[in-house]
Amino acid sequence: MKTKSIKSLGLMAAITLVGCSQNLNFGRSLVKVDSMVDILTELTAGTSDVGIMDSIMANYYMSMDSNYGNSLMVIPNLVLSQEQYGIAARKDAQYTAAKISQKLVQLMQDGTVTQIADRYGLNDDVIIDDAYTVDLETLSGTSDWDYITNKGTLVIGYTVFAPIAFEQDGEFVGFDIDLAKAVGAALNLQVVFQEINWDTKEIELANKNIDLIWNGMTITEERQQSMSITIPYLANKQVAIIRQSDAEKYQTTDDMSQATIVVESGSAGQSVVEKQS
Repeated sequence: MKTKSIKSLGLMAAITLVGCSQNLNFGRSLVKVDSMVDILTELTAGTSDVGIMDSIMANYYMSMDSNYGNSLMVIPNLVLSQEQYGIAARKDAQYTAAKISQKLVQLMQDGTVTQIADRYGLNDDVIIDDAYTVDLETLSGTSDWDYITNKGTLVIGYTVFAPIAFEQDGEFVGFDIDLAKAVGAALNLQVVFQEINWDTKEIELANKNIDLIWNGMTITEERQQSMSITIPYLANKQVAIIRQSDAEKYQTTDDMSQATIVVESGSAGQSVVEKQS
C-alpha cells in the first residue's frame, strides 16, 4: 500500500500556472496543484491568494494543523457550490455500483456508517438514505461484478487527503478508507488500496487497474454518463480559503479580481473557477 504523510505532500507539490481572467469566473490567474493540502501550503507560503477546496477537507486540515488553523480561514457565508460524493465503477458496471449502494444502505441501517463518521466528525455530512431500496434483479450485465468476485479483491483508487484517506500514526485511515473496508468485509472481498493520479482516474478505472474510484468524488452529469456511480454518501461544499490577514480584503468573489486562485487539478474547485466552454 502506497501512502504519503500529510506534511510531506506540501513539499512535493507540482504547481502549474494556467488561465487568466478572461477564461476564469473570478480571479486574475489560476494555479493548479496536486492535492488539497498543497492549496493550504500555497496560501501559507504567500504564493497564491485564495484557495478553492472542499469544505470537508478545509475544516479538517485547519483543525488538525495549527500552522494552517492559526493563519488561514474559510471566508464566512461564501458557498461557491454544493455537491454530493459518490463511488464510481466502470461505465458498464451498473450491477457493481448497485452492490456497493446496497451495502452502504445496510451499513447505514446497522449503525456502522455512523460509527465511522464519528471518528472524523462527519456525521452532519453523511447523506446515505437508509430507506433506499436496491433492486438487483432488474439489472443486467453482471460481468464486471463476476470479474471482481472471481479475483476476490476490490481495488480502490484513492488520493491522499484527510479526512478521506490519509496516514495517521503509521496507520492508513480515513472516512472513505474505513467505509470501504466495512463494505469489503460485508461483501467477503479483500480490499486493496491503490493510489492514483486524480487527473487520470477514469483511465485507471477503464483499464481495470482499479475497480472503484472511492475518494470524495463529486457526482456530476458528465461522470454519470461515463461511469456507473452509487447513491450519494457524503455532502460537501466548495469554499474559499484565505489568509486571516486578508479577511477584510476578500469577502466575495468580486473582491478577487486581481487574486491568484489555487485549486486541486481536476477537482470540483477547478470547475467552479474556470468558465465552461
